[in-house]
Amino acid sequence: MKKRYLTIGDFKRNAFIVAAAATLGLTSCDSNTQNNDEWNAGTEVPAPDGVITELTEEAPDEWKITDERTTAPGQSMAILKYNDGRVDTLQGLALENQMRDIASNQAQYNQGGFGLGNVLWWSAMGFMAGRMMSPRPAYYANPATMNNTAAWRQNVQTYRQQSTAPRSGRSGYFQGRNSGAGA
Repeated sequence: MKKRYLTIGDFKRNAFIVAAAATLGLTSCDSNTQNNDEWNAGTEVPAPDGVITELTEEAPDEWKITDERTTAPGQSMAILKYNDGRVDTLQGLALENQMRDIASNQAQYNQGGFGLGNVLWWSAMGFMAGRMMSPRPAYYANPATMNNTAAWRQNVQTYRQQSTAPRSGRSGYFQGRNSGAGA
């Protein structure tokens, strides 16, 4: 059986390729920088507020979230109130290191318990650090405390969605074109 090889100049094949490319909008490479600027166009998404999480030690190494409130961006902190009356504040680099330690030992903190790491992981502070789940009511002193930051959590979620999405609805090969066939 003899195979039929198509030549480079085969009219039917070349016509089909051109028609398919025109249909898909791939006939021209627009060097206009307007399309590249669409990713940066539109309104700037405001950064979400920070959060202050207050944790109180109820028994040795048993913590509850007793207050959460919003603060200015970049001013987040965790206030730790110990059984013996001591008060400690984690903010800046100390807070960042604590959250990094929690994130690197995520399996340990997902197992439960009311240790400082677990409670901090399921607080608004953990949500801000990138945990994408809803808060666990068991870690809060009362439901009202958990609801204090419901609107803030929604703002953070909206911020994350808007800051990662293109500013216009067009992206990829099918973004349309300013020139070329059919324009």
